[in-house]
Amino acid sequence: MIEEIGLVLAGLFISTAAMTIGIGGGILWTPLLILAYGLSPQAAIATSLLIQVIGMGSGSFAFLRTELVDKKLALIFFAAALPGVIIGSFITVNLPQQPVQMALGVMAMTLALLFVASQDQTDEERNNYKFNQAKVNRLLPIPGFFGFIMGFLSLGIGEWLIPAMRSRLQLNMNRCVATIIPMMFLLAVVAASLHWSLMKDSVEMNYFFWGSLGTLVGGQLGPVVARYIDDRMLKETFIFLMTLIGIHLIFQSI
Repeated sequence: MIEEIGLVLAGLFISTAAMTIGIGGGILWTPLLILAYGLSPQAAIATSLLIQVIGMGSGSFAFLRTELVDKKLALIFFAAALPGVIIGSFITVNLPQQPVQMALGVMAMTLALLFVASQDQTDEERNNYKFNQAKVNRLLPIPGFFGFIMGFLSLGIGEWLIPAMRSRLQLNMNRCVATIIPMMFLLAVVAASLHWSLMKDSVEMNYFFWGSLGTLVGGQLGPVVARYIDDRMLKETFIFLMTLIGIHLIFQSI
């Protein structure tokens, strides 16, 4: 029972964090399932994607009610990322365990460094956003490449795309996150379906069930918490966690 309670609490924490800052829950779920519950990387990725469908679906519903979602932008990014998600999903199931685990560790460390390098900015000058097709087109390689990473490693796209959306499209943080979450929900549905069809015997349904319970609540809680939480503290905590996870995954894969 302790294991199940841990999964519910993990789902609550991870989903709340994901909805608050727009990251994909897989960057936390996959290492947790590998390191704490002993799943193989492939099984952890498949189970993580299924859990993310529930969490992202719950969060999408909450954000759509706020009317902050730029639906056109979300669909454009979804279309750009879709081919990579499909290709990455097929590649994952055919790779041995160690390279996948090493790749997860490297991506976790890279993400931590990206957050360290990013500058805290205010949203005061990002309130007059207008859709600009030319600017959007220049961002399409980001979801194009990280769609592959999502299918391959169950990592999200938001943590890579949101900084570019803020700097190049002049979107404020709330609208960035609100737009990214529904896009990642659609991609998670595709990736989870592919992983299920290719390796359904490896999916840990017990972990999926209990983890999903927490993500349902977190998906609704995250948009509310985002209004009050200290962004700097959340960012520093995330950097610390990613660094520890990355080091541990790399060490285990050697």
